[in-house]
Amino acid sequence: MKRLYALITAVTLVLTACSAGATPATTTTEAPSAEPSVTTTAADKTAVPEPILIGFAGDFSDIYSFYDSPVREGAELAVAEINAAGGVLGRPLEFVARDGRNNQDETMRATQELIDQGAAYLIGTSGDPFLAQASLACAAGIPISTGDGTAPTLVGDAGPCAFQTIMSDNLQGAVDAEYAWSQGYKTAYMLRSTEIPYTNDLPTYFAAAFEHAGGKILGEDVYRIDAGDYNVQVTAIAALDPAPDVIFTPMFIPDTPVFLRQLRAAGIEIPVLSTDGAVDASILEAGDAVEGLVATTHAWPADDNAMAKFYAKYKEATGADPESPVVAIGYDEIYIVKQIIEDAGSTDPAAMITALLNLKGFQGVTGSLSMDPTTRRVDKEVTLVEISGGEIRFLDQFMPGFIPQVG
Repeated sequence: MKRLYALITAVTLVLTACSAGATPATTTTEAPSAEPSVTTTAADKTAVPEPILIGFAGDFSDIYSFYDSPVREGAELAVAEINAAGGVLGRPLEFVARDGRNNQDETMRATQELIDQGAAYLIGTSGDPFLAQASLACAAGIPISTGDGTAPTLVGDAGPCAFQTIMSDNLQGAVDAEYAWSQGYKTAYMLRSTEIPYTNDLPTYFAAAFEHAGGKILGEDVYRIDAGDYNVQVTAIAALDPAPDVIFTPMFIPDTPVFLRQLRAAGIEIPVLSTDGAVDASILEAGDAVEGLVATTHAWPADDNAMAKFYAKYKEATGADPESPVVAIGYDEIYIVKQIIEDAGSTDPAAMITALLNLKGFQGVTGSLSMDPTTRRVDKEVTLVEISGGEIRFLDQFMPGFIPQVG
């Protein structure tokens, strides 16, 4: 919470000083309705036009807080910047984040309260309750994003008000496969969890692209999310004959470092490829066990690219580096909301949905994107990073040559 206050206060002071006459930032962070709410407001609402409410009922205290909390932090920074520059259509943005704790009942209640408060746009949780909360949004006709949820099936399952403004899993699975083939890996072994679309479907997309390139999948195993022990899977890998050239798994933190520690402790040095759920500074705490891990992600700072400039801006405002590239996802999403409101000339939800369907060439800090109006998913390049020398380093960014179909 202290970091939240520091972010809003620092950014508002810096940007307001640079923007004479700018509308002050209005940001609200609220706990679930069962607890007291905490509100930070830089100006009396009666002194400014009616704010545009953007709501986020996310998971800020359970397993998906690794992803929803960074989205919230990036959104807070963007809201502060936009308000300091005068708002949108002359109105300030108000950002309200509530903790649904990855609990469906709490998330549904928080989402409905945000809708009742007049939210013009909702950011969806990366957690398990997304489809349930999206059903509320679509019933009310309010646009909702998948947040940091990358499963390409989410928007179709959620309904016509749902959009994915980030890379989807069929893209990142294909990028991992294309990279694997480029490294001379001819055979692969996969680990998946059937519990959620992300961990169940990504191996399918990887396999389709890897086999399309000429590779062979030797086999696969199943794991349980948050199991805390993966020795059964490690033992199965150790027994493979022949051994695969590479292992692919969409495990995410906190599972990834546990698995890699056990894999390397067993003396298995097979290269491992993973996905964006593994890309977080906390993974470096596993030390040598995670050296050489290659994973896809949304974007990464390199040289003087847009992400490097964003990281510098964020550190200037908060005194700390972003905890993960997902912070930039939240930042970009608020600017996407700003763009579609301006394109629509209105905060009418139907007009905003139309504007989002027609979004083209948006330039964010994570890259350029355009909405596919048929799938309601964006076309966006995928970044590859590698853990080397105890650091997460940029490798490449590209669109895959072959993109698997979404079932």
